[in-house]
Amino acid sequence: NAGVTPNVVTFSAMIDACARTRNLQRAEYWHGRMVEHNVQPNAHSFSAVINACAKLASEEGAEAAERWLDRSEEAGFASDVVVYSAVIDACGKANDAERALKTFNRMRARGLTPHIVAYAALARPFAYRGDWIKIESIAQLMAADNIVTNEYFLYAQLLAYGVARPRQPDRAEAAFRSALQKGVRSNDHVVGALARAVGRARCGELMQELCGGREVPAHHMRTTRSSNRHRTAAAEGQQ
Repeated sequence: NAGVTPNVVTFSAMIDACARTRNLQRAEYWHGRMVEHNVQPNAHSFSAVINACAKLASEEGAEAAERWLDRSEEAGFASDVVVYSAVIDACGKANDAERALKTFNRMRARGLTPHIVAYAALARPFAYRGDWIKIESIAQLMAADNIVTNEYFLYAQLLAYGVARPRQPDRAEAAFRSALQKGVRSNDHVVGALARAVGRARCGELMQELCGGREVPAHHMRTTRSSNRHRTAAAEGQQ
């Protein structure tokens, strides 16, 4: 009515707004309206809807994200890493490790090289399970792709070592040392996960040796309890 012709940018902005409020239904509505107006969707508009799926942090959201990936491929966006990464993130937030891995392999089958964001998102649901063996295999793929780890992947890796039974303190310490040598900066989440894996006393020693005497954050026990809840939920889902 105001004489403004909507385009893919304006429609994507509406979808983004819906995603921020976790309203997948409205995000899908605006994507449909865009198509009705003969506006060609792009990778960002598909990613925006998939981000709305991820905000649900549920199996429903993961399934919806996979459906939207199908639609993006049908629309000709099978070569966009960002779209696949958004689906992996949605699966990770739903703690659906298998679907995340399937999407990751689907991306690689397209000849696409994942970036560190995709790798970190893939690692997250395996970390909650304490599946450090799988995360180490993901780290090997990263190295083969010449992708350098970052604090998000390191956090997931350390968390897996701490959640695992038995814990893997030696592996956690080695991973932490290696990451620091590669320039990764530790933050409270990383240090908390390290403390969970190696114990608070040993973590304090490592902080003195490697991080200028940085204090071990007290909130790492809350991280532990949260991780245990995720692990329990995953185990119940497999029964």
